[in-house]
Amino acid sequence: MPPPLAPEVMTPLDRLVAETWPGLKVIPSMSAGASDATHTSAAGLPTYTFSPLSIDPNDDREHGRDERISVASFYQANEFFYRYLRAVTAH
Repeated sequence: MPPPLAPEVMTPLDRLVAETWPGLKVIPSMSAGASDATHTSAAGLPTYTFSPLSIDPNDDREHGRDERISVASFYQANEFFYRYLRAVTAH
């Protein structure tokens, strides 16, 4: 069972996505892959994940031997995570 989409998680995410990528919508989904959420959810801690990485659909090497992302995407994702963590901890 997925955790509820808590406003303290989603509101800053929606705002930062709109600021960073105008017109892009946050669409919640559930991944079938394994993650540490197995342990945190079992302990009663609602667990969410998202990825602000941009991947070129013509150069998607996800999980390949030569997996990579662009340098620009790497730095943009780091900046996004930083801004998001600041937003959710600014209480």
